[in-house]
Amino acid sequence: MADIDEGHIRRYRPVLDKEDFTELSRSIGLASHGVGIGSFIYLRRIFERLVEEAHKRATTADHWDEEAYSSSRMDDKIRMLSNELPPFLVEQRGLYGILSKGVHALDEDTCTTYYPVIRAGIELILDQKLELARQKKKMEEAKAQIAKIHQTLKTPKS
Repeated sequence: MADIDEGHIRRYRPVLDKEDFTELSRSIGLASHGVGIGSFIYLRRIFERLVEEAHKRATTADHWDEEAYSSSRMDDKIRMLSNELPPFLVEQRGLYGILSKGVHALDEDTCTTYYPVIRAGIELILDQKLELARQKKKMEEAKAQIAKIHQTLKTPKS
């Protein structure tokens, strides 16, 4: 099962660094062997790094309040970063609470039962990251081509 899923998750390589991709793969492998808590740990780490990635971008903003961020719980951190995160992550920020409960309080069977839904949530977040990256690339290409046309036609840019 993990081998089949490996092909499925390859599409996330552009939006996951090597460590996150490896951990997503490990999570799937553990879940396929009935290791629910361990699979939750890897998904939680990916979730946390997605939030941290957004945090690093947000710190460059003039209005950013690092002290408030540092003293906040994850739910509030996600709210503070809502403009930097995929919409599904913001809407379903309670996913982190489920992952944390899985790591700290749930048993193997419960985590294994919930794993497919939690994994689907992480994949939806990654799907949105992929789409945002695709849109950004397309906009940059269009802007460059429009600027080139302006230059060729020597028309003023608005």
